[in-house]
Amino acid sequence: MTTKTLVSAIALAVSTFTSAMAADVSMPYKAAPAAPAFSWTGCYVGGNGGGGRGVNEQQPLVGITFNADHNSGWLAGVQGGCDYQVGSLVVGLEGQFDWADMKDTTPTLIPGGGVGLLLTTQLDRVATATGRIGYAFDRVLFYAKGGAAFAHFNHQMTQTDFAAFTVDFKGSRDVAGFVVGAGIEYALLPNLSLKAEYNYFDFGTNGYTLNCSGNPACAGTPFFPVSVRQNMQTVMLGVNWRFNTALAPLVARY
Repeated sequence: MTTKTLVSAIALAVSTFTSAMAADVSMPYKAAPAAPAFSWTGCYVGGNGGGGRGVNEQQPLVGITFNADHNSGWLAGVQGGCDYQVGSLVVGLEGQFDWADMKDTTPTLIPGGGVGLLLTTQLDRVATATGRIGYAFDRVLFYAKGGAAFAHFNHQMTQTDFAAFTVDFKGSRDVAGFVVGAGIEYALLPNLSLKAEYNYFDFGTNGYTLNCSGNPACAGTPFFPVSVRQNMQTVMLGVNWRFNTALAPLVARY
């Protein structure tokens, strides 16, 4: 074997050995970063709209038991609040104000006569101050809420013979109570979320005064006190513009 042949054989052996070693050694691998998760932490403002239905039970008056009226209609307004997320738990505070037109008129006949009473109840505004607690599945948030509720009602009692005689007694009252509800919110964009919500309001029993003016027929009874028990339910859709929210990256594994 010549020297040239020996060198060629050694070079071939070394090349084969290094190729085999390279095939057995795996290259370092770095995992791709995990997809970012949405964070609900931050404050927001938004608007809402929907409908509602209430129950107004006038308390008996001088032996007359009134039929309850069920005012219904629309409401729309604004809301704002702040949320804080720890893990999947989200807690927050929210304030909301709505203009409304929820109205109903119900007749009650006075026993033994051809005279009746028309009771009208109208809700024209409502506000809430609530706490929220929810569970987040990334961009989807299921939540419950509860707190204080405030509303303004207009009342009217019309005494009539359903022909020519009519006397109107009117009054209004600000009331306070509580609200509980639940909803779902979805983050459509990093700073824009949509929500659907149900609420139950209870204002208890409140007294108010009915006044009559401008009609000689009520000169003997210019006003009198009455009371009514009230609650209502609402369903609404809303949109929120969120501040300080971000896509919080998850910890990547290597």
